[in-house]
Amino acid sequence: MQLELPSAGYGSARRPTARRNELFSDWIEAQAFLLESAVSKPWLVERLDGSKLVKNEADAWTLVSDCFALCRQRRKSIGAPYPFSIAGDALEYSGEGSAYTFCLLASLPEQFVELREGYPATFRDIFEAVVAESLRSSFPRWDVLETGWAKIAEEGRKQAIRSIADFARGKFLDETVFKQPKDAQVDVALRRAFSDERPSFPVIMGQCATGVTDWKDKAIRPNLDRWQKAVQFSATPTKLFAVPFAFDHETFWFAATESSGLVLERTRITAALGAIPAQLAGQISAWLEQAKPLIPTLEM
Repeated sequence: MQLELPSAGYGSARRPTARRNELFSDWIEAQAFLLESAVSKPWLVERLDGSKLVKNEADAWTLVSDCFALCRQRRKSIGAPYPFSIAGDALEYSGEGSAYTFCLLASLPEQFVELREGYPATFRDIFEAVVAESLRSSFPRWDVLETGWAKIAEEGRKQAIRSIADFARGKFLDETVFKQPKDAQVDVALRRAFSDERPSFPVIMGQCATGVTDWKDKAIRPNLDRWQKAVQFSATPTKLFAVPFAFDHETFWFAATESSGLVLERTRITAALGAIPAQLAGQISAWLEQAKPLIPTLEM
């Protein structure tokens, strides 16, 4: 199957966005995933011929070469969980690295508008589970608490806030600070407690964002000032912000400064993941099977 050329996020050929190279690298990887065979530089340049994404053939070669260099950098940074091999002028899908492939496909709505409402909604819960699993690997001596929307919906507002208070060994003050469970804006929390079972230890509270149009608004979450009206923490928590996207340096810096905390994007999330639990692997596999037919492809 041949992937349609993207329709959003690139700007014009003469005035491309800062996201262009990252987005087209995603497009190349997605094409290799769908094609299930190697994608070559000459083939990609031919696909770009006459499109609005490039000024001319020379510009197409520059874009493709830059994106291959970027994919090589991804492989270097991520290691074994990166599911693509690159040899010479060709990139090929290896069939491994399901968490990376999941994050890749979850990012495609950034350049295919029709996918923004089309994907199976379970990808939000799956992404939160992937982030939690990545954090367990990245912070091996920390405790990880999953507190996302699915968990909050089951527990209710009061219990969800109390669970954070207990996790941080803080004092539960007022559940009415958050009128709705989702207002709490915490999908995952971490702590590095001491063996004396007393408070005053590092706590991280994180927001996971999958929306391509609103992640910039969510980068400032969770609102720690508001949380400190609901819970009396013995030590001020740090924030964490996680997205499935691959950020260029400019976009990463924006997210970091908006968040004023830790930022996890696709590279950091997937680099930490080796083998993932069987249940999560099964959920990812099922979602990929559902999502694959929805990706815009050319009629052959």
